[in-house]
Amino acid sequence: MRLPETTLQIYHRHFKIPLVRYLNTVTDFLDPWDERAYQFVVQQYLEETQDNGIVGMVRQKKDEDYVYLDAAIRYPMVMDDEKGPMVMDDRVSL
Repeated sequence: MRLPETTLQIYHRHFKIPLVRYLNTVTDFLDPWDERAYQFVVQQYLEETQDNGIVGMVRQKKDEDYVYLDAAIRYPMVMDDEKGPMVMDDRVSL
């Protein structure tokens, strides 16, 4: 019997965060404009909303008032040849 394969379904989420709130969230980072800081902010949001997604690459743009994050959020799925994709996180729809 062959084991099912795990794949990842990826969604892009866009965030518009007031600059002051962003900077207050990343105070523990030496460089607030490092990708690890962006990932931390997105991870905090996922935890607050009880979203089990896995944070991937995050891109950032900013202006004088806001930080804009474009985050790749990954959701594990199991592919079963007989049944098709089975969602591991019920928050994801196909």
